[in-house]
Amino acid sequence: MTLMERENAALLLPLTTIRPFTYMSFPLRFKCFYCDEIHPELATLLEHTNNHTAPGRTEMLKSLLKKGKKTIKVDISELKCKLCNAPFLNVDEARCHLSTAHGKKFNPSSGNGMIVYNLKTKDGAFSCHLCSQTFTSFFLLNKHINVHFNNAICELCGKGFVSHQRLIQHKEIHSRGKFHCDKCKISFESPSKFKYHNDRWHRQPKKINNIYYCQHCSARFDHHYEKTRHLSERHGINFEYPCDTCRSVFKNRKTLASHQIKYHIQRIICEICKKPFAQRGHLKKHMAMHTDERNFPCPLCNKRYKYEKNVKSHMRLHNPDWNFACADCCVGFSNKSQFKKHVRDVHQDHVTNKQ
Repeated sequence: MTLMERENAALLLPLTTIRPFTYMSFPLRFKCFYCDEIHPELATLLEHTNNHTAPGRTEMLKSLLKKGKKTIKVDISELKCKLCNAPFLNVDEARCHLSTAHGKKFNPSSGNGMIVYNLKTKDGAFSCHLCSQTFTSFFLLNKHINVHFNNAICELCGKGFVSHQRLIQHKEIHSRGKFHCDKCKISFESPSKFKYHNDRWHRQPKKINNIYYCQHCSARFDHHYEKTRHLSERHGINFEYPCDTCRSVFKNRKTLASHQIKYHIQRIICEICKKPFAQRGHLKKHMAMHTDERNFPCPLCNKRYKYEKNVKSHMRLHNPDWNFACADCCVGFSNKSQFKKHVRDVHQDHVTNKQ
């Protein structure tokens, strides 16, 4: 925040019912802007914030909006003027009202140093106050809000972001560097993904339990996908996940993420045919098209193939009743559940190492 943005924010916070908060992505928590008290749920934090009396402008600048302060997140779902109780739909209306009705002086050429959300929920879902699109979690709403701003532009892909800090985080997806976990031998393409993995699995406590909750019953969950499945099966609430780039719609976040990686973040190029890929493993498999390498032999007749999937199809020739065949050993199965059990029991270490 610039000095003038901090000064504008220091006027708005004490004179309106704007509720500022801090979002901690891992572990998933929300921190009070005024006293640093931590809450696992956003609703309880906002209720807690209602009990605070914001300090005056001078104290606000001295203790809470210090030099170097990042843009703050605020909720405007109950936005009113504290001087006359007039309601507003957005921060600009409140700022104009304070200036004309109460004679408060803002820096006219500067913003308010805030990222604004309307955190009123319906059936446990958040809505974007700019386009009314709904989301199952604050994480998704927070990510979506970027599509409405071009305050910071990525020169590599042209995407806009609400702040330069988010632009810096986004640029990690264009990095080709590798970040290795020495504990489980997994590699990551960005430091933020590596940090999330390390915090999630290798720091104490090892696992954060029940950080997602259902707003309609007492159920709590370890993972977001468990919560969305519960909402669908138990309460009949379903969500759609649109791609911000091409507007394709998906039924879950995993499918959306796979789509975005495949079609919108392809940055590894085949030097022979210029075809783009999202992962180096995909490029490695593709290169078999341009060479005579046949690295996948049949364990029964030693006939060799370019691709592993071709070996699996070929092995059915040795026994037509095999609907599924293991490419690592000469065993076939008539159904998928038997095949998956075999892979899990016999080749689990191999699967883990490949990942």
